[in-house]
Amino acid sequence: MFQGLLIKESLEDERLLDLVQVQKVELWATDNRPKYWTAITFTSGEPDFPEQLSRALGKGGNVTWYVDFARNGIKYIVLRGHVLTYPIGDAQAKKQVMDRCLALGVPIHQLDWEETL
Repeated sequence: MFQGLLIKESLEDERLLDLVQVQKVELWATDNRPKYWTAITFTSGEPDFPEQLSRALGKGGNVTWYVDFARNGIKYIVLRGHVLTYPIGDAQAKKQVMDRCLALGVPIHQLDWEETL
């Protein structure tokens, strides 16, 4: 089972929400537009969920959206068109994924995902 959190406003194709079981919904105030983001804590048993998510994420304009989640000790970092993974606890593999995220436009201050199992 995949477990994570996604921002609804990051989705270009909201049909992806049909593939998740919502555990919790929060509204997060922002300093920009939109004024609030909808944070959805989810689980999904869909086998190809990471690939479907990579197609559903929006282009983001000046924002490089990503979603991080875990399954069976593997951390997934999904960006539009990219599914990156590493074993949780493997610092070298995590650094390689972080470097790839930086190259894809994710700001360094956003590479703060948790190492959840």
